[in-house]
Amino acid sequence: MAANSAIAIPNAGMGAGTNNASAIVFRPIGWGDLDAVVDLFDRTWPQDVDKVGADMSRLISRYFVLHYLLPTTFANGAFAADGTLAGVTFIRVAGEAPQLNEIEVGEEMKALERRIDADPEAAKHMAALKSGFSVELDLEREGRANETTMGELELFIVNPDVRGHGVGGQLWRRMQEHFAAWDVPAFYLHTDSDCDVSFYDHKGLDCIAHRTASETVARLGGSADGEVPPLFDDMFIYRGKVTA
Repeated sequence: MAANSAIAIPNAGMGAGTNNASAIVFRPIGWGDLDAVVDLFDRTWPQDVDKVGADMSRLISRYFVLHYLLPTTFANGAFAADGTLAGVTFIRVAGEAPQLNEIEVGEEMKALERRIDADPEAAKHMAALKSGFSVELDLEREGRANETTMGELELFIVNPDVRGHGVGGQLWRRMQEHFAAWDVPAFYLHTDSDCDVSFYDHKGLDCIAHRTASETVARLGGSADGEVPPLFDDMFIYRGKVTA
């Protein structure tokens, strides 16, 4: 997973006892939901557990959830009747205030960085992930993402236990409605080949920038053995019109 490519469409089946989409409750994500979002994020993109361990993987996942949450204008959660988090979308609208307090989010991110930096292997992993930010900024400039849109889908995850029950579709529709309420005509998102990129083709979005994994490694100075580090995948930016 590239550092800013937080889009996951599930590939697993319906879990036992999970309610269908008609029983799903949608509401804004608050601080009290952060652990559940981190759990789902870490389940979707475990952070090199073999090297850093499960506990540190979760800390890194928490850092990146906060990274996406920091500029988020509206964080929407889908919850099953038993309280299970079925999916989330984080969206950002240019010029609007973030949903959660930026100072509080930033302070927790700094505290997490200190804990991660104290572990040499975890610090190395985090540095590699952060190095992808410069590549993503290049892609945004190449695709003129911020010049041609007013919104960004920062995070989109659907719990694999609810695949096929319409949760992803409802989250997508509600995302469009929230963008429309802010008069956003178009939005963009980052994704990568670790996710179901074809979902965005199916939705009619346009790929406005693309960087292969090998190009990313070259952009960052290459690797000692000439191989592509597993942290990096092919990276894409998609642009879509708001249709709600």
